[in-house]
Amino acid sequence: MASIDIALPDALTKLMQAPKCVDLSLPKPNLPELTLPTGGTLKGIADITKGIPSDCSMNASLMLQIAPIMASMECLLKLLKFIGVLIDTFKELGSGNVTALPSGLAKIADAGKDLAPCIGMAIGLTIPPFIKDLILLIVKMLKCALQAIKSAIAVLDGLELSITTAAQNGNDLLAAQLECAKENAMNAADGALQAIDPIATILQLAGPFLEIMPGAPAIELPSLASDGSIDGLKTLVETLEEAVLVLEGIAEAIPV
Repeated sequence: MASIDIALPDALTKLMQAPKCVDLSLPKPNLPELTLPTGGTLKGIADITKGIPSDCSMNASLMLQIAPIMASMECLLKLLKFIGVLIDTFKELGSGNVTALPSGLAKIADAGKDLAPCIGMAIGLTIPPFIKDLILLIVKMLKCALQAIKSAIAVLDGLELSITTAAQNGNDLLAAQLECAKENAMNAADGALQAIDPIATILQLAGPFLEIMPGAPAIELPSLASDGSIDGLKTLVETLEEAVLVLEGIAEAIPV
């Protein structure tokens, strides 16, 4: 049978061509940098745990870094502004310009108003609200970890029953698959426990702030070591739930 060549339209021919490497290649993200007022430099961080880095993810990591730095510098900037107003006022008075005294005092008063919250922190007035909010934040984080552990325990309980049934029925293949799922669920629970370690570190760092408050109790999470069993996880859940209740009671007792 004779074959007949049929010419395809150029647009269809182009569409059917194999894609070139350049068409499939991923763009390399630029490394964003930010110069700090102190002269240092912040750089974006590539988080490979969240997929291939992109310009958006790199810039987002830079934003997450600069936010706490800017917050920590707020009082310093207000203090520098206050000192600058003092210097300018004294310069005017030192040059013999007595008429500058009223306006200079007004500027000092305005700068002092901006600095007042920072002075409150130095003498401990703003520490109780901070500690209260911090403890409540930790409580929320612990409850998230508790929810993850409880979900893993629910899965583990179901798998234990299924593994027993499969073994009784002689279904070794299913039992092996369920054992693998059980190991994954236990790993998920261990991951949730590991997420609690940074929370304990934050509580330890909060110690100096608590010492400023008269009568404030020392806060420390109990040991959360797991023995790798479902019953051990259930005991840890009970321990964490008691710790959450204690923390909530402490937070409620802090005056604000």
